[in-house]
Amino acid sequence: MTSVRVPTRWHLLRHAPAAVEKGTVYGRTDVPAIPQDPALLKRIAAQLPPDSLLVTTPLRRTTETAEMLEAAGWAPRNRIVEAAFAEQDFGAWEGNTHDALGREGSADYAAFWDNPARNRPPGGESFTDLTARVSAAFAILTDTHPARDIVLIGHGGSIRAIIATILGMTPENALALEISPLSLSLADHAGTEEATGALSPWRLRCLNMRDGF
Repeated sequence: MTSVRVPTRWHLLRHAPAAVEKGTVYGRTDVPAIPQDPALLKRIAAQLPPDSLLVTTPLRRTTETAEMLEAAGWAPRNRIVEAAFAEQDFGAWEGNTHDALGREGSADYAAFWDNPARNRPPGGESFTDLTARVSAAFAILTDTHPARDIVLIGHGGSIRAIIATILGMTPENALALEISPLSLSLADHAGTEEATGALSPWRLRCLNMRDGF
């Protein structure tokens, strides 16, 4: 018989909007988060479990979002910083806008859009690269923190990569997922002690939730 444990529950929250010009490529650039309405932060904080494990990335917009939520009353028990969950590295394009890159007529920029899931910006990484590093760290944390509530305050790309891993999506299909700032996605790992065969141990409970706040 398969023995079922309490699930490991991931609460995947994208950081607050970043303080950048609209259309800016800022993947690994360490830009700040924009302060948010306290009433909104309280509603989000109420959705997050107390005494959970908080995971942020080295980029300040995730840490600043966590600080906003803690000021609104949320109290995680432990916290770690996981570099593998950082946003996609766009290399030479970081800090530029898509409009400016398009006007420059770069062959690299034009070729990127032929397959944006697998092509790399100059000096950067592809979404497929991002998914590989995120999925490895995601598996390790799921295994090492069983039956815990884990709150990741991450990035659009890293959360998209986690959802793709859970659902077994191709990188191309995963890019169709919308992950809005301050949206919450929830996933449970069943935590079975034996192999589940063809049945996935994952359950995606919600995706890109904002109306509930």
